[in-house]
Amino acid sequence: MPITFKENLNFATAVGKIRALSARLFTPADWERLLTAKTTKDLMRLLIETPYGRIISDADNFDNIQHKLVYHLLSEMNELEKVLPEKEFLYYFRYKIDLGNIKRVLYGILSKKDVALYEGGLIPLEILERIKNSRDIELLKNLPYPWDILREIEEEPVFWTYYLEQAYFKGLIDLSRVNGYSLLESFLARQIDLENLKIALRIKTVNYPDRYKSFFYSGGTIEIRDYIRLLDMSLESWKDSELVERLDMKEYLDKPIILEKRIEESLIELLSISKYTAFGYEPVLDYFFRKEIEHKNILFIFSGLEYGLPIQTLRSGIRGL
Repeated sequence: MPITFKENLNFATAVGKIRALSARLFTPADWERLLTAKTTKDLMRLLIETPYGRIISDADNFDNIQHKLVYHLLSEMNELEKVLPEKEFLYYFRYKIDLGNIKRVLYGILSKKDVALYEGGLIPLEILERIKNSRDIELLKNLPYPWDILREIEEEPVFWTYYLEQAYFKGLIDLSRVNGYSLLESFLARQIDLENLKIALRIKTVNYPDRYKSFFYSGGTIEIRDYIRLLDMSLESWKDSELVERLDMKEYLDKPIILEKRIEESLIELLSISKYTAFGYEPVLDYFFRKEIEHKNILFIFSGLEYGLPIQTLRSGIRGL
């Protein structure tokens, strides 16, 4: 689909701030320095010497770091929203927080375990806390658009995660079309295509039941039937298929860590065209997605060191390296 920029001079202040923030994103040299860490304590000491030093401490564990990074992303987003002439494109991240919170509430009810929720979504936390504490799973069907998809679902709650993720994508695509967010719509279509490839790969390699063949997301540029057709082919022949060739993923099908990395780098590349506009939402969207990936890299290194992964495995999983 063609991408057109939504030029708006009122974004000048926000884009100026974003250009300054982007200059602080980690470079390949920064990642190489972090990869010299032998332990999680080494990593913490190295991170304290970066702009993240005011966010984390050397006593943090994985959960604390994850929480602080989410809070950091949201605090930057909240500050930028004060100067944004429009902010609906940031629902890409707000909806994602809602999705994660709803899935946590669902898990908490089904497993009868306590779960922690994140602030920053569009659904007030007190509503989700009330559902969580009541353990009444039917209350999830009363959530607002786009999560109201659950009202039409007859499946057992254990399968609701798929429908929630479909609602996430559909809600954002609808929003993009209403607001003329051409780049965001193209980005979502690409993301759906790549997510469907991952689903097909899991079905093929893990031998999921046939019913999972219906769990592909709509809204991409590639028809769902083409992924189902892919499942009828041998895995060895996937690399020669037009679908995998079109997604430019044939070299990574048998390398899960590198596949995940390549998928996210592909999305970064799509958003990078935002550099061609000086006044619009596109550079802001690009920055926060890359910031999110930076946080994911930090958590990947931390967990990899905890599990003793070799340095080459860690390096192969770092996005942008």
